[in-house]
Amino acid sequence: MKRHTIHIPIYNGILHVVDCEDLQQAIKDTKSEHECEDHEHFDAFVTSNHDINPGNWFLFIDLKNCDLSLLVHELFHAAHRVLEYFGIKFTTKNHEPFAYLIEYLFNECLKLKSDER
Repeated sequence: MKRHTIHIPIYNGILHVVDCEDLQQAIKDTKSEHECEDHEHFDAFVTSNHDINPGNWFLFIDLKNCDLSLLVHELFHAAHRVLEYFGIKFTTKNHEPFAYLIEYLFNECLKLKSDER
């Protein structure tokens, strides 16, 4: 398991990328930092616990081996959680912040993914 930190300067938040092949073990190893939910049927997921870590989110994923489609899917969830936390709602008139944040997070994850090779 490797941990990476992606700072989200515009929102003063952090996405912790928990790069792991064994999702369940990574959840157990970091359970004091985020919500513990049942994720045994997922290949990746995003969670948080703002009572413990305000402005911090956790992406659990096998970054090296994941398909880009899975990464984008999870980054949509991450962007939605981040913007929702800061009171920004996803609407037909307000989707640009989501697109920019997803693009930023995707580019940062691509850098991490290329470092894994």
